[in-house]
Parts: sequence; C-alpha cells; structure tokens
Amino acid sequence: MSSYFDRLRAAVRAKNSLLCVGLDPEPARIPGGAAQAAAFCIEVIARTAEFTVCYKPNAAFWEQYGPDGWQALAEVRASIPSEIPVLFDSKRGDVGNTMAAYARGAFESMGMDAATVQPYMGSDSIAEYAKYPDRGIYVLCRTSNPGAADLQHLDLGGRPLYERVVDLAEGLNQHANLGLVVGATAPAEIEAVRAMSALPLLIPGVGAQGGDLEESVRAAWNGDEASCLIAVSRAVLYAPDPGIAARTYRDQMRPLVFP
Repeated sequence: MSSYFDRLRAAVRAKNSLLCVGLDPEPARIPGGAAQAAAFCIEVIARTAEFTVCYKPNAAFWEQYGPDGWQALAEVRASIPSEIPVLFDSKRGDVGNTMAAYARGAFESMGMDAATVQPYMGSDSIAEYAKYPDRGIYVLCRTSNPGAADLQHLDLGGRPLYERVVDLAEGLNQHANLGLVVGATAPAEIEAVRAMSALPLLIPGVGAQGGDLEESVRAAWNGDEASCLIAVSRAVLYAPDPGIAARTYRDQMRPLVFP
C-alpha cells in the first residue's frame, strides 16, 4: 500500500485541488439519527468527489449518536472512492498504550488513512501513531479557534510553544508520515511554521470560521502537492448545492498553485 501522503499527492495532481471536505453531521440540521446522517454525508460525497482530494470525518460528530454512530461512520467510510484518502479527525492524546489502542482503532479497525493527534503528552504518545509508516499523522500545532493563544503562544525560551511543536514533529518524522495542523485564521503563524519546516500542513478554519483561503494557501504552499490541505466543513456540507460549493473552493485555489 502506498503512503497516505503519496496518495494525497496523486489526488491533488489528478484534480488540481487542495480541498478537504469535513463530514461533521449536526443532529439539529440533519434529523433522523445516525442512519440519516450517514445518508446525508454519502450524498455529499457523491456530489463533491470530483473536486475533493481528502474527506475528514470528525470523530465527535459520529460519537454523539452512540453505537449507531460508529456503524454509520463505517458506512460513510465505505462509500468514499478508493482513490480519495480519508482523514480521521479525532485529535487523540494519551499515554503510550492508550494511544496504541486508538491507533489500532483508527487505522486497522476503521481503515482510516490518516488521523489528527494532540502533542500535549509528548513524543512517546505521538510515536504510537507514527509507527504506521503508510498512514498520515497531523499533529495539532497552531489551531484555528479563538482560544488557541491561551497555551499555544506561551513563551518558551523566546519562542512560542507552537514552534516547539514543529520541532517535536520534525524529530518524530522518520517515516515521512507526519504533518501539522495550523489554522487558516492565523496566516502569520502559517507563514512562520512554513519558514521552519517543509512538513505537510492541514489548514482548517476556511468557511464558517472565517479563515482567509488565499492568504493560507500562499503562506503554506511550497511546491509539494501534500504541503497544503485546505479543510472546509460546514460551508460545503450544508451548502444549498455541496457540489457547486466544492467546485467554487477548488476553483479559488487552482490559480494560486496550478497556473
């Protein structure tokens, strides 16, 4: 099996797109429980696959349905075309043996191609995911939420904590399977991270959170097709026509990196 990042690069080349679509069903907007959430997301996938290089189900939005949610997520996972990798946005972070169980669940049981992890518990925690050389691991670095600066900008010897996370990820990247999460709401920090590292970036926050797409792409893109994955969830998922929304985002990105 080829690596996640190689599969992502192939999808980017094939579609001239950097779009990652989040699959995050909200019961208030999709009545009918887990089964209807799955049906809704499967329809969105069918209408957006032409423009999408990765799908990103967030664990919380499926866990909220209980056992039915996990079954629904499995159905959604099975519906995604094989050439499009799937990123499990679960943001796990725990001691080593617990992380090993999380990793087995995500990669072996659920067949996910990549996942997000938290760096707070350090290198031995992240290493349990990094042991899977064919899967992608995105480490939270500088997130898109308003409270990101509470901890991520703490001064550590003249450098913010999020820059130390870059160092941590670089040191664990023996299999070339690690990337970083840096939010589109922080374009200056995207630029700072890119100046430090060539690791692939997952950039959430475009759309409902108000992140600037063009600034983010220009700051993150370094010529590597995997360098800049732009995640959009609500603005595609709940658009009147998700296919048109996905195509619009793809078309906005295309001239920035595929002249």
